Amino acid sequence: MEVEDYEENKKPINLDILLEILGNPTRRVILSKLAKVPHSTSELANELKISRQAVHSQLTILADKDIIELIESDERGGRYRIKSDISLSIDISPDYYGVKYNITELKQNSKVLQLKDIGCSTDYKKIKLPNEKIKFLGEKINDIEKKIRELEAERYDLLQNKQCFIAELKNIMEEKFREKLRKTIEQRQFKAKNIRESMNLIEEIFYTLFFNPQKYYKRIDIDNLLDDLFFSDMDSIERAQNRISIEPLLKDLSNLMDFFKEDDDFWFFDF
Repeated sequence: MEVEDYEENKKPINLDILLEILGNPTRRVILSKLAKVPHSTSELANELKISRQAVHSQLTILADKDIIELIESDERGGRYRIKSDISLSIDISPDYYGVKYNITELKQNSKVLQLKDIGCSTDYKKIKLPNEKIKFLGEKINDIEKKIRELEAERYDLLQNKQCFIAELKNIMEEKFREKLRKTIEQRQFKAKNIRESMNLIEEIFYTLFFNPQKYYKRIDIDNLLDDLFFSDMDSIERAQNRISIEPLLKDLSNLMDFFKEDDDFWFFDF
């Protein structure tokens, strides 16, 4: 039951690589430091109390994935800074699994958000003293953090509600549809192992569609569904084989559930 949304035009990093990168504590510390101040290899080595070679290997990994870049290059090696915006959200519960991530590489010609773009320029220009300017900016950042916490609390409540609805879907599936689906599948397959696998897969299909119904609402893209079910690193042969395995199960769902429609070999929700 895989739901992974990747929001960007190019795909320099897949989810597995991103998690591997962030799973290393040294790389996380390096990224934390570079988000505040550009550092050189030797500066990071001194602050982290590890060898320059160890720091260099981690910087190379981050640079190869376009997460950081070298600036102010000189005979001493130069300094590094972060060059990409990365956002990662992971939700795992007994009734829901969702991963969403966004990666945007910041180009030199990328538009930088200015104070005038967020409506603060006029008030800020009235302030003359540097200390007062810092106080003004600190208050604005504090207000934003407060709003982010409020949004996170609202998001948590919404996820709890979503899990409640999904749990009820599971109850309905178990009580009203599971046995009917089993009998339908048994008409095509005779081995108990194959029947169990097909039952698992058809339920995974059903819950995957409802984990993110907006993604599949108007038309169920089979390739997207395959990626969510079997992950995205399939070769063409595996993709074709998996497509063959899920298409009859989609037909089974369509035959039993009147809100799940089939039209010219594609499926959609009718609600």
